[in-house]
Amino acid sequence: MAILLFAISTAFAADEMKDAKVRFPGSISYDKRATKLKIYIEGIRLDMDYLLKNMRYVDFVNDPAVADVHIIINSQVSGSGGHVYSLMYNNKTFENFGDFTITATTSSSDTYEEQRKKIKDALALGLMPYVNQTEASNRLALRYQSKDQKIETTPIDDPWNSWTFRGDVSGSMNLEESREIYNYYFNARADKVTEEWRYRNSARRSVNTKNYTNEGEEYTSNNTSSYVSSSVVKSLSSRWSTGLFGGYNNSNYSNIKYSMSLKPAIEYNIFPWDISDRKVFTIAYYIGPEWKKYYEETIYDKLDESLWEQNIRLDLQIVQTWGEVQAGLNASNYMHDWSKNRITFNTDLSVRIVRGLSLRFGFRFENVHDQIYLPKGEISLEDVLLNKVQLPSTFELGTNFGVRIQFGSIYNNIVNNRL
Repeated sequence: MAILLFAISTAFAADEMKDAKVRFPGSISYDKRATKLKIYIEGIRLDMDYLLKNMRYVDFVNDPAVADVHIIINSQVSGSGGHVYSLMYNNKTFENFGDFTITATTSSSDTYEEQRKKIKDALALGLMPYVNQTEASNRLALRYQSKDQKIETTPIDDPWNSWTFRGDVSGSMNLEESREIYNYYFNARADKVTEEWRYRNSARRSVNTKNYTNEGEEYTSNNTSSYVSSSVVKSLSSRWSTGLFGGYNNSNYSNIKYSMSLKPAIEYNIFPWDISDRKVFTIAYYIGPEWKKYYEETIYDKLDESLWEQNIRLDLQIVQTWGEVQAGLNASNYMHDWSKNRITFNTDLSVRIVRGLSLRFGFRFENVHDQIYLPKGEISLEDVLLNKVQLPSTFELGTNFGVRIQFGSIYNNIVNNRL
């Protein structure tokens, strides 16, 4: 009797789910879809030709409104100089699946081929639960490659103790009959990142030289700048952190022979850091001394001075299937005179309005009242035209706007690289 009741109840359950619609949480449809899984990917630039050739069991669509799965990929630089990619799977049509995130990690020494293969493999693994609900799963085969039958983990011997180092040298040259432009850049980094601590050290030197010839007269503009920064940050909890920031910079364009600062800081994230790939809202406060020395006497009759500066920063980033929002607000002032301040607001908004229509808007505004470094005296027309010195200004404003309209076929699965 028990067996008969079980068979009858099973038959009724199968009959109720034959339309592939889940009637209660946790139930599973056993009717596989005849069509391929439709996926939409955004977030980072990918080698789509490579994905199309190696992931033929899914259809890549160019409209998220018709996708079964909407995947957002973010990347963050790891402590070793590589990247950690967060692949966020947003289920759109499967009632018995939830949203989830997986990661893929590349090292700084990986070639482009190795990087794109790791991303492809991670992308494919995350899609398997969905692909299993389609007829394409009947033509898939999984293979595990291993030299040993038993996997044994061994302690990692890191002679560098998580430190990574990087140096870059680059330059450019543009020559014309009456104009010569030379640019040189030198960069160096030394970082260490662990779960509890983050150390960052960087140095940069740039030289920009322009030579002009007009009617036998020669004009030269030579702008040089140097920047060194060092910081140590301690994670206090899932939301709190504190740190110490030091900096040095030099710029003949800004009349700064040297400027040195040392600022402790504290930061609070409204959201836990373990979901920082989707949303971040931080509030940080810095305060500390600065020591400045100038090439020329400033408009305040100073050749050097010691100051205290404070600033507060608010940063917001939200990544969702409807778009992305990034916004920041930074306010700073010198403690001896609060009228010497600067407020910077910037935002970058990308929103999908309706199917096939999306908007992008960027805006940056600075309210500037802290140019204490400006040189005393009049600025010659030659210096202005050659961009030798920074000009006084009470504001800076920049904006950009874009509209994207797309219609037609939603599929883009054909690879054709001819001509």
